[in-house]
Amino acid sequence: MSGMAEPISPGQFLWVVGISVVAGGIYLWPQYVVSLMGSNAIYSLITTTAIAMGLSLAEVAVALNMQRPTFLTTLSMLMPVIGPYVIFPVTATLCLAIDAIVLVLYGLMMQSYFYPYTPRLVIDLVILLVAAWVAVRTLSAVARSVQFWFPIILLLFVFVTVLTLPHISYLAALKPQSHFYVIPWLHTVFATWFLYADGSGVITLTPHVAWKRPRDAYVTAAAAMLGQGTVLLVLYMVSVATLGPDALSHLYWPLAYIYSLVSLRSFFFEGVGAFVIIVWTSAITLYLAVHMFCFGWNLSSVVKNAARAHGLRLLSISGAVALLTVATFLLPSIVVARDVLFRWVTPISLGWAVVIQPWLWWRSRQWRREEVQS
Repeated sequence: MSGMAEPISPGQFLWVVGISVVAGGIYLWPQYVVSLMGSNAIYSLITTTAIAMGLSLAEVAVALNMQRPTFLTTLSMLMPVIGPYVIFPVTATLCLAIDAIVLVLYGLMMQSYFYPYTPRLVIDLVILLVAAWVAVRTLSAVARSVQFWFPIILLLFVFVTVLTLPHISYLAALKPQSHFYVIPWLHTVFATWFLYADGSGVITLTPHVAWKRPRDAYVTAAAAMLGQGTVLLVLYMVSVATLGPDALSHLYWPLAYIYSLVSLRSFFFEGVGAFVIIVWTSAITLYLAVHMFCFGWNLSSVVKNAARAHGLRLLSISGAVALLTVATFLLPSIVVARDVLFRWVTPISLGWAVVIQPWLWWRSRQWRREEVQS
């Protein structure tokens, strides 16, 4: 495992954690929450981002207390039976399930707007194979890839978003409504957690960063979540102010529609479809790559022999690609995929994270205290 465990910089950690959340499902935002809460959907965003920040800080604390190379080895030390045989499989399954649904919906969106004659399986496979090609590299190589591409993705995102500003017509719609309903708020908080679910990647990555002070780990993890929350806030404001809550709630891909309104006839091309393809495809590819890397690294971290560990990691990543490919057949339509994501997988994922992460934090504190006393 020595070839995979070289330290990365705090800046690279910021970029990797940032791309591991939000980026994969950004094209779905914010239609679902607006359809349930209207202009009050901003409260759901604030709540979900706050939960993500709190849980990421708990993950950092667990990693710093335990100082183990991966999430799986941390669980094996804290709870030798229930950790590796219950907590890790459930966490990994939920993460892969979200990845599969997000990928399927992205393929459906690309097919609807850009490639109507291309089979969705082809679109999904191209993204998966590129993501796997990135994921089989070492930690530092993955971090460098993300560090290079993620700022470019953000710059293109800012560029395209600025071009949409002349189409804003409903600024008044950004004002929250006077009536606040608790049940829809809770529903949207649980249903949109998929944007922040990272499969405990923070625990896996934190020990391999060259931190100057432990405090820096907390600040960087919180900054990653807050930064991605800011991106969602910008997209929420642009979407609501451009389309209005009523129209926005009836569009499956509101951002794709908004970007289609932009015209660049003064350049050598018309429209911003090329930019959308570059930004969103690059983002979801790196998002999947980081998740597959962490998945493979966790499984191979329990093997002592370096050659066997490398082989197990390749096999694990290949297995993840196969599972995500199978999902493209199990989720045949937009309606089915969205129903499974919003009604089942995402609420279960948030409930699991809210229970498990604080528990792991408490157990790691107990373990650390016992180590110090001994």
